Amino acid sequence: MDKSHSPQKWFNLEELFFSEVDNRLLERLRGELETAQTAEQIMRVTGINDRALAEAMAKLHISVDTLAAFRLAPLVVVAWADDRIDSNERFVITRAAEKAGIQPDEPAMELLNAWTEKRPPKELFETWCDYAKALNESLTEVHRKSLRDEVLKQVREVAEAAGGFLRFGSISPSEKAVIERIEQVLQ
Repeated sequence: MDKSHSPQKWFNLEELFFSEVDNRLLERLRGELETAQTAEQIMRVTGINDRALAEAMAKLHISVDTLAAFRLAPLVVVAWADDRIDSNERFVITRAAEKAGIQPDEPAMELLNAWTEKRPPKELFETWCDYAKALNESLTEVHRKSLRDEVLKQVREVAEAAGGFLRFGSISPSEKAVIERIEQVLQ
């Protein structure tokens, strides 16, 4: 009997196929469980009540350990507004992270470094905008103004670090557009 067509071989192939399907399903389920758990942690730490927002943050690999980096996402977005980040912008972002208490060996700094090396997905900025709106709603007017002033100061420092067009002028039109969007979100 030809062993290549034996029932045992077909059974083994079938078992292998279903094993791979089961493994992919298990991985997906683990991912969904991790996302849900991370979303719960984000909601607990930030006070955000919007589960969809917390899950969107978790899907972007934002965790309690990297929330500090997420808070600095607008700086990264402004830096990428001209489709590249230069060393001066990277330095300003790193300095802002250090001032925020993020240590070089922490996951938050690793994430910021990754975002300055490779452009993060567009969803990062959209999710940050949703986060900022939710945060704004929970703050007093004094705290809202303080947050707005701090974030706008930081994003302008990043934009000015690149020097604008041919290093003359301060902020490029694409950077200005991102900053205006941030201003709208933080009103």
